[in-house]
Amino acid sequence: MDFVTIPGSDFELGWRFALPDPLSANATVAEAYVARCSPKRRVSLASFDIAREAVRLSELVGDPYELDVLDLLELCELVDARLAERSLRLASEDELEVAAGGTLFPWGEQIPDGIPYGRETAFVGHQQPNAFGLHLLGDPYKTELARTALKFGDGGTSICGGDSGPLAWLALSTCFRWMDRDIAECFPETLEETFVRPVRVR
Repeated sequence: MDFVTIPGSDFELGWRFALPDPLSANATVAEAYVARCSPKRRVSLASFDIAREAVRLSELVGDPYELDVLDLLELCELVDARLAERSLRLASEDELEVAAGGTLFPWGEQIPDGIPYGRETAFVGHQQPNAFGLHLLGDPYKTELARTALKFGDGGTSICGGDSGPLAWLALSTCFRWMDRDIAECFPETLEETFVRPVRVR
């Protein structure tokens, strides 16, 4: 497993952005997405080593349909126990947001054309390594597990729900979160497309 070192510093994280112009026509719906983002905050983090590539959750804990977990907290405890055997741990939400770039999106502030799925957009920035060299998933149907939330996707809710292109991109925001209260009834289906980006224990 290849790791990238993220330098320690003070960071401003969470939703702290003006609503981008392409979303103004759907401001009410867009604000509902914003409400699901992590809150604006300042944090101090020591440097940490995080995996360049995320690994599929099932590689760590087996078939999601056979997991005996009730919520996100129990899942995190199980994953952390498996990672600890390799001197690894789950990333915190702060660490994932910093590693993703700390801007509105991992690629910056631009809301691309189309929707973030397959050939539905000419944009390719969400499929490329970010400034730290991390390969992020770039697909709202997939999520990454942090200690307190699922990040960087919504299980395809936005696209399957018929939201317009600009809104669907918000699920890939560095501060977007999908928490256990939202996934309790669709755990196995969600976890099929959940990934883990381990942090090395120092």
